[in-house]
Amino acid sequence: MHQLTILPVLVLLLGWSADARADYCSSGRNVVFAGLNWESGEFITAVTQEIVERGFGCRSETIPGNTITFEQAVANDDVQIVAEEWINRSEIWKKAAKAGQVRAIGRTFTGATEGWAVPEYMVKGDAARRLQPMAPDLSSVAQLADAKYVALFKDPEQPDRGRFLNCPSGWTCEPENTKKLEAYGLDGHYVDFRPGTGPAMDAAIISAYLQGQPLLFYYWSPSAIAGRLRLTALAEPPYTPDCWNDMVGADGKHHRGCASPPSVIVYGVSSVFAAAAPEIVSVLEKATFPLTDLNANLATMAQLQRDAKTQAIAFLKASPDIWQPWVGPVIAARIDAGLQDQAERSVQEDARAPSPLPPSLVVSIRRPVNEAVAALVTKHGAAFRTASHALLSLIVLVDTGLGLIPWWLLIGIFIGLAWAGSRRPVLTLAVGVLMFAVGMLGLWDLMLQTLTLMLISSGVALVIGLPVGILTAKSPWVRAVIPPTLDVMQTMPSFVYLIPALMLFGLGKVPAILATVIYALPPMIRLTALGIDQVDSEIKEAATAFGVTPLQMLLWVELPLARPSIMAGVNQTIMLALSMVVVASMIGARGLGERVLNGIQSLDIGQGLEAGIGIVILAVVLDRITQGFGGGRGVASPAGRAKHG
Repeated sequence: MHQLTILPVLVLLLGWSADARADYCSSGRNVVFAGLNWESGEFITAVTQEIVERGFGCRSETIPGNTITFEQAVANDDVQIVAEEWINRSEIWKKAAKAGQVRAIGRTFTGATEGWAVPEYMVKGDAARRLQPMAPDLSSVAQLADAKYVALFKDPEQPDRGRFLNCPSGWTCEPENTKKLEAYGLDGHYVDFRPGTGPAMDAAIISAYLQGQPLLFYYWSPSAIAGRLRLTALAEPPYTPDCWNDMVGADGKHHRGCASPPSVIVYGVSSVFAAAAPEIVSVLEKATFPLTDLNANLATMAQLQRDAKTQAIAFLKASPDIWQPWVGPVIAARIDAGLQDQAERSVQEDARAPSPLPPSLVVSIRRPVNEAVAALVTKHGAAFRTASHALLSLIVLVDTGLGLIPWWLLIGIFIGLAWAGSRRPVLTLAVGVLMFAVGMLGLWDLMLQTLTLMLISSGVALVIGLPVGILTAKSPWVRAVIPPTLDVMQTMPSFVYLIPALMLFGLGKVPAILATVIYALPPMIRLTALGIDQVDSEIKEAATAFGVTPLQMLLWVELPLARPSIMAGVNQTIMLALSMVVVASMIGARGLGERVLNGIQSLDIGQGLEAGIGIVILAVVLDRITQGFGGGRGVASPAGRAKHG
């Protein structure tokens, strides 16, 4: 009995010392994982990290990026493991594999699906929510060219066309779906709308689903969306290699379309790592997640707002029958021992950062806020969408108006503004040359879209900021409240309010303008208040002696003398609005920011640099023009007024 008791312990210790500690990790090197930014990738990465750390004693880390960046990084051994690599979809991966730089290990999961879909309630209705079927006969992509379906999926910005929600730029599925629109003859009927980021895409789908709105979009399984929502896949012509190559190949004629090829999803590892860590590679070869269990974990992670690591630990505790055969009894015992030591709070529904306070004093606002936003979207989403469409009409009007102005005339307008503000020939000529350069770079239309967002955002900020700045200068009560509020507006990360904004107002330009106004408004308020505060008290006393009313004092004395400071506020508001164009592109706002985002996510440095130059040119031109008007030319200084009476 004594020998039987000691034997498992000896096996565990010898097993740990002999092969549980990977040679790769014993050298002090970290295992770097690709920080995949979709739910299944995040979850599988977290599970794999837990196994590598707890089972093999390795140190690991994840780095952020996108698919194309990660594939290049794995080829260079800067990243060792991509936990969910779709190998038959990427030319970068294929080239790296052919060169022997990367290896495909195991099968992360099988039975993955992808394609175009609509919410099930559109076809079958939803009695629980009292939703009648909107498209009971819709079953395939071949029907989408019908005018009634184009109208059903109407794009808010281009009402004569429908909207297809593609995947974000930089994902391999994005250009493929674009080619499908062309091959199916739908590119003239539907706007190819790219949401910018995965979270923005998920938020748009969930928002439409909660409100019972029509939506045509790309989806895939496994995903939290597929696990949480009831969807109807639209049938496509069956996949054949010839059809696929004709549709997406560089030499294809793009005359026919078909379903995507069967997906092959593996653990993508660098060849250097595979040779140095055979113990870990051996585990990856067996680590296949059942698709049903994977979707269930993703749905739970989304519904309970768990982070990927918390859900990974919950999975390891709840499903040893799935993962223990991957690692064998020795490693499994080590992982189990680590899980038993894991504090219970790590698998609570609300993941919280470590705190020195007692658990009873630690609170989280995460779930109440999420539930409040979901309730607001469900109950009042239609009202917010109505307001969004009203603002969108103004955006389309300005965008269309700018588009009708001939390029040479618009350049002339900028030249005229530069001359009127500065009276400097060199600056005026430079403005004309810079604007012409934007056209030469092929960025004119994108520049107009960015200019529209900037003009409307700056206009709204001016309309709000000027009176609030005046009140701040005049009222001690307002002065006590406004500065802290402005501090919050300028320091709160934009995506904190971008996601709820796009769920309420929809993807595109309206939430982008909202975010831009919040970010760009503070300097308008601060500098307006500062300008009024700095008006010479002797001048105000003299005006009071002449019997001016408070309103006359404001309009005839304070605002004119505060003009340089106010124009500085306008200048800073415009600059901050332009700095938001890339952030705005992440939620589907078109323009120069989208081109920069595309360049970043596709590793097309030239494309990103071109668009970046366009943003710089627009910023310089608008900066110089507003500085010219704010220079105080023609406005007497306080000292001058006192001297000349």
